[in-house]
Amino acid sequence: MRKARILLISILLVACQEDNPPSAESSEWVRHPQNPIFRDSISSESYEAASDPHVFFDNQSQLWMIYSGDPDENPGTIGIKLAKGNDWDEWEEHTSLLFETGPSGLDISKETPFYRYSSDGKHQIYYIAYPDEDTYASQIYLAESDNLAGPYVQYEEPVVSLGPIAGREVEVITSPSVVEHEGLLYLLFLGWDSFANVSEVWVLGATSEDDGRTWSNFEEVNVPIGMEGQVTKAPDGTFCSVRTGEFEGVESIFYATADHPFGPWREDDTPLIIKQGAPWEVDEAIAPQITFDPASGQPVLYYTGADQQNGWWIMLATETGWIE
Repeated sequence: MRKARILLISILLVACQEDNPPSAESSEWVRHPQNPIFRDSISSESYEAASDPHVFFDNQSQLWMIYSGDPDENPGTIGIKLAKGNDWDEWEEHTSLLFETGPSGLDISKETPFYRYSSDGKHQIYYIAYPDEDTYASQIYLAESDNLAGPYVQYEEPVVSLGPIAGREVEVITSPSVVEHEGLLYLLFLGWDSFANVSEVWVLGATSEDDGRTWSNFEEVNVPIGMEGQVTKAPDGTFCSVRTGEFEGVESIFYATADHPFGPWREDDTPLIIKQGAPWEVDEAIAPQITFDPASGQPVLYYTGADQQNGWWIMLATETGWIE
């Protein structure tokens, strides 16, 4: 997982960098003083692996996080894990959700999970998966369960497959997000023209009328989700998107808003945060997600920091003064 992930990130950052980088980091956002707020040690290695956080409240108002991580045994094949939140900055590992290869035989390593609670009471996890790190032929898969902690039933085939999509020949897929707007579900994701020799990265979208089990009406859209960013719905019914781009040659996380999942999007040229460096953001500040406090409506930023020699960690940032 780690070899493919490092190459993936370095390629996508170049592909998505800004022509005109913003001028300064926002003074209104601060990192939590206890970062990383979540770490997951690999028992057989001197390494930690927790990345791609998707934070949400379940139908019982309990705070949860699904994330990409390594199994406790046999590390190297990444899968999906679940952590329980006692507070925004207090987390405990709960269980492993998805590590088994599904019926397709191609979804061996799994990353970038996105959780949704369906209208018929199913817990849904959308994720990308691929058979090996050499080609990174990742597609979007869906798994469902009657219980959040599983067991999950993996769909036999990917819900979005590689090949021609919206007039583009897609060979790699990353970064799925699923949101609802006016009774219709919208899927957003990144499509690449290659892995080792990528020259184009597109943002693609689709819609679903059967609770997210099948997708159609694919089109190319202008949604800012580069570098494994996510789209989420705000309490007021609008949408927010976060992505990693560049500020003066340094990875930075940017924020945008829209009234419709496919836009038009209003981007803020000022980054929320800029990669800080040692000890927790030596190599990366990636895979951002904004979630919202249901009581106050305050936005909360989760993202992944990395020192590729030592690990990947879940980080937290908020607007100044909200979480001390």
